[in-house]
Amino acid sequence: MDRQGLKHRMTERFEELFDQALDLVERAPDGRWIAASEFGFRDAFQQLLKECYEAAIQAKMEDRPAAPPAAFSPCGPDGGPAAGVERQRVQEHPDGHGGG
Repeated sequence: MDRQGLKHRMTERFEELFDQALDLVERAPDGRWIAASEFGFRDAFQQLLKECYEAAIQAKMEDRPAAPPAAFSPCGPDGGPAAGVERQRVQEHPDGHGGG
């Protein structure tokens, strides 16, 4: 994985989104600074988080083209974390009533 290239790309994206978030704060009217900017600011950084994670996973996939598809499945090869929790719950309490 080209960490430096990825960091450079994501740093540029951070600067774009941070500028957008700062614009929201600057445009917020007096008496409503938080109400007019908080959620937009948060949304910008949630978008950055999403893009960074997707870019990191994509870079890993490109770095390991011979890896089995299950290695990159959101559910994993065994059906994922949620499926594991459900299997455990059924094994502990087959009747589904919490065992007690």
